[in-house]
Amino acid sequence: MTLIELTVAMAIGLFLIGGVLYVYSQSKNSYRAGDSLARLQESARFALDTLEPDVRLARYWGLNSEPARITVPAGIAVTCNGIAPDFDPLDLADVVTVRDDTYDLNCVSFNDAPRAGSDVLILRHAEPWRAGLQPAPDPQRLQIQTTLAQGTLFRDGVLPLTLPVGTGASINNVAINIYYVSNQSSFAAELPSLRRLVLGPAGDFDNQEVIPGVENLQVQLGMDTDGDGDVDRYVDGNHPLVTPGAPGFAPNGRVVAVRLWMLVGTPADAPAWVDERRYATPDADLGDLVAGSADYPSTYRRLQIFKTIFLSNEGA
Repeated sequence: MTLIELTVAMAIGLFLIGGVLYVYSQSKNSYRAGDSLARLQESARFALDTLEPDVRLARYWGLNSEPARITVPAGIAVTCNGIAPDFDPLDLADVVTVRDDTYDLNCVSFNDAPRAGSDVLILRHAEPWRAGLQPAPDPQRLQIQTTLAQGTLFRDGVLPLTLPVGTGASINNVAINIYYVSNQSSFAAELPSLRRLVLGPAGDFDNQEVIPGVENLQVQLGMDTDGDGDVDRYVDGNHPLVTPGAPGFAPNGRVVAVRLWMLVGTPADAPAWVDERRYATPDADLGDLVAGSADYPSTYRRLQIFKTIFLSNEGA
């Protein structure tokens, strides 16, 4: 083999090796991108799978879903770290509450770092029986006893209703869940997360992480204003239609559906990735969320999801 032939062979070999390395690099980048998208979809699916059944259960209070027929005895207290919350957690008629674009509760959020511009969703309902078994009276839990005609909350382990033999009654644990977005998560201080405050033992709230990666939560209420059971319009949580005392308040309006919108993000794992999109939210007051702005780094891959969930319990 002459020197020229050897040089040509080496050049061809180097070209082929370069091609192999390029294919390997591109395959690795494609794998990283696919893995990031899979994490996004998994996080979004888990968040919706957690929220959806909780929303559907709103206004479920056992055998009686009419709050006017359910007694809330004096002396039952629900607290946030030992202090009274600045909202009424035992307002059974207000089964779905939305704080629009701000975490303004006096219940301390995770590391006191709630996400600005994200909604807070408060849900109230009775928990269904697990595995078909009625829970026993528990002095450490807020519970409700109901019949078809009446109901009473209790938290002393003593059934409050004295009923004739054979009268059907149900005991259920009471659930009060407050969903919000935190700027931090248990995995990393810079990674946001969807979290919730859950009513726990002794009438206090426990702070739980639902899933990291959720950057923003927007909630709209589907209102039935004419009593036909259908949604007449969707409004934000601060709309006059759902604000008592405001001009235009509909005292007979009912929440029959909840529309959820979430922006989910994860680090891209690709140095060249730059997100320059604007994400349109359903909240006209909030406007678009711009990648690269504060709280929304351009190095994240993102997925926006939305779903409309209809409440399963219409009540009386």
